[in-house]
Amino acid sequence: MDKNDSFLVFAFIFGVFGLAIWGLLNFTDNTVGKNSPLKVSRSYEVTTLQYFIRVENLSIYYFAFVGLYCLTKIPDTFSPSVYLYDWRNPAALILICVVMIGLPIYYLYLDLNYWEHTKNIRITYLPDEKIIEIEFPEKTYVLKEGDIKNIHVISSGGKLRFGYSVYSLSNGDSFILTDRVPGTWAIQEFFKKIPIQYTEKRFPLIK
Repeated sequence: MDKNDSFLVFAFIFGVFGLAIWGLLNFTDNTVGKNSPLKVSRSYEVTTLQYFIRVENLSIYYFAFVGLYCLTKIPDTFSPSVYLYDWRNPAALILICVVMIGLPIYYLYLDLNYWEHTKNIRITYLPDEKIIEIEFPEKTYVLKEGDIKNIHVISSGGKLRFGYSVYSLSNGDSFILTDRVPGTWAIQEFFKKIPIQYTEKRFPLIK
């Protein structure tokens, strides 16, 4: 390895480390720091591009691509020669395809379902007035202390987590916010002591 290669490796490692530090500082600044919605007025809304190019989505797209590629190679495992054919080869490849295509199907089905309940929703925090405005396409809720009666959180658990929360209000209304809606974490910080119920479902489809 010459000096140029060593410099490139060092620059790459330093760059990744610096990016991670910047991300951590930015996250802290936006949650408990000077830009926290508990301290300054902030609005949250996810765009279509932001929603579908999250890191976990890119990983799922990669899995789907590899699974489809492996699917095209299954015919190559069937050799015309009895001496070369081994049933374990196509069986193993088929199993890999089932896993690598089945997982994206499961994920994308829920992801599209959640998008229908995530798009065009804006959450605005007004800490000076102690008010949260939640704008849905059909209605806007202006919430203050005591307006949220309870929260029911339904989640799949695991690493590929899907979840949504049903917010029941003191006036009898209710609405759903998915865990894909940015800024929902601050609701429980904004209004303390809200009763919360947790339910785990393997397939938390929103109906």
